[in-house]
Amino acid sequence: MMRLPPTEDRVAALERLLGDPRDRTKPLSNAAVLAADRRGELPLGGEPTLAAYGLHEEFVPSELGGRLTGLDAVARLLRAVCRRDSALGRGYGAASVLPALCGWHYGDEEQRRALAGVLREGGRLAAAPREAPTGGAGVRATPGPDGLTLDGRTSARLNIPRADAYVVLAQHTDGSGDTLLLLPRDVLPAGCVREVPGQDLPAMRRLPVGELHFDGWPVPPGRVLGTAGQGSAAVVRAQQMARPLVPAMAIGSADTALRSVVCVTLAGGGAGPALSSRYAQEVIASAFVDLLIADCLTLATLRSLHLLPDRSSLWSAASTYLGHRLLQQSTGDLLPVLAHARHDGVGYGTFRKHLIDLSELPPGPTGAAAALSSLVPQLATLARRSWTPRAGGGDEVAELFHLHDPLPPLDAERLKVAAADDPLTSLLADPDALLAAAPDPGPHAEAVRARTAALSGHLRELAAECRELPERDPSVLANPRGYALAERYTLLAAAAACLGVWRHGVTRTGCPFLTEPAWLTAALGRICLRLGLPGAEPGGEDTDALVAHVVARYHQGRSLDLYGTVLGDVTPNAEVPGQPPVPQPQEVGGRV
Repeated sequence: MMRLPPTEDRVAALERLLGDPRDRTKPLSNAAVLAADRRGELPLGGEPTLAAYGLHEEFVPSELGGRLTGLDAVARLLRAVCRRDSALGRGYGAASVLPALCGWHYGDEEQRRALAGVLREGGRLAAAPREAPTGGAGVRATPGPDGLTLDGRTSARLNIPRADAYVVLAQHTDGSGDTLLLLPRDVLPAGCVREVPGQDLPAMRRLPVGELHFDGWPVPPGRVLGTAGQGSAAVVRAQQMARPLVPAMAIGSADTALRSVVCVTLAGGGAGPALSSRYAQEVIASAFVDLLIADCLTLATLRSLHLLPDRSSLWSAASTYLGHRLLQQSTGDLLPVLAHARHDGVGYGTFRKHLIDLSELPPGPTGAAAALSSLVPQLATLARRSWTPRAGGGDEVAELFHLHDPLPPLDAERLKVAAADDPLTSLLADPDALLAAAPDPGPHAEAVRARTAALSGHLRELAAECRELPERDPSVLANPRGYALAERYTLLAAAAACLGVWRHGVTRTGCPFLTEPAWLTAALGRICLRLGLPGAEPGGEDTDALVAHVVARYHQGRSLDLYGTVLGDVTPNAEVPGQPPVPQPQEVGGRV
């Protein structure tokens, strides 16, 4: 088996091809992407650039000649694309991940090789895993002596017009279940693939959308993925693996939106608040902290799919719901900072574009409700059997926070729809042991200890309320109280993830700032604020430090997530073509 370069090297190689987003001479600069968005198109040169890198090979397991070693690496690569344009990231990249995962884990050897060939040659995949209950959509499979016969149509799905193979879930007409099918385009009947006007689906603007139509079509032999009649179980597991990639991608859009605000405020964009404004500083600091919170939870979730698959369903649902929600809200809160900026400028336009992109990314209202629904029936079990202090101070989950460590292969058979234990959130059950083993927070020790204790107390309250729920009773799904409990749980899981990164991961980030406690204090405060807990007000010095670090990363051309990735081939503090010099970060106050 060939030896692959580390994830950091692969991300850096992709970034060099994508180029510095501030450099107007680059085909994927903010200015070029914004112009394409206004034309209703994908950016020119975007897909050829990703093809030149071989992005689709990142979705193929290494044993099949690809570069897939872990979902955390896939997330970082898709995030890099979404920092430029989320439509490009979804259309060329993410849309192929779910059908690929179905194939790797449920296909036979011949199907896996065929699917790998499609992706390695630069082809696309499309999935139609579930159908809407209205509008007549739905693929029906009639079992017969010669196999299955398909009728009906899929709902409108991304990439169908240009895909080279499809993964379709078909419901049996005799009620005997459903079957997952892998259908190469070249075996489909004439007229099966139909394009749908993009303007009818705003959430998929600028992307090819279509439907598959079947009318008594006999499925050729060798097209069933997994076991006939058990397609839904396979899809649920594949979605459990794929869904956490969405908040990971959303972090890329939120990152660019925040850097756009910094760019405009540093340049004195119009008559609105400059970066010297305390209001602007507080909003920017809050958005930065929310981005880090989302990244901590996403990191733990993606790594848990490899390391603790039988318990990962909890955190997959939590990150799907909370990660996107945090990013959309905090990015929207930045809008008043640009209220008086030039609305025809690249800075404001890029911010607005990525704010819209965030609203169009999954899960959407229905998906968010589904994520909470999957958590509610598990809360009573967790309250009775988990969320208690553990020996070892949380060492069981330490590897969830090792940003750059390699991961074991995915094993879909070990995934569980419901978890019987929650070692991540249980970190909050013994705050003294957790903090005793963590780096010394120095002058922030009192604030960190107080906020961690408050969150620990809230976990005890949540456990007491959840113990009153009927265990694994789906009837509680219809209860608004159940949704409220699940939402509180997602915030506590995020707090535990932040503390886990502080305890186990900061020394591995390579970022000196993250080894300082200002971000952790602010992150715990933001979560306490959302839970209505006292003592969550940010300190002025913390705001200064956070803003100064945001500005420093902006000048250095680095991302604002946990990784601080160099964007393009940036030289720190170098003058960027097409952009006037901006003030140095020391002028903002506080340390850099």
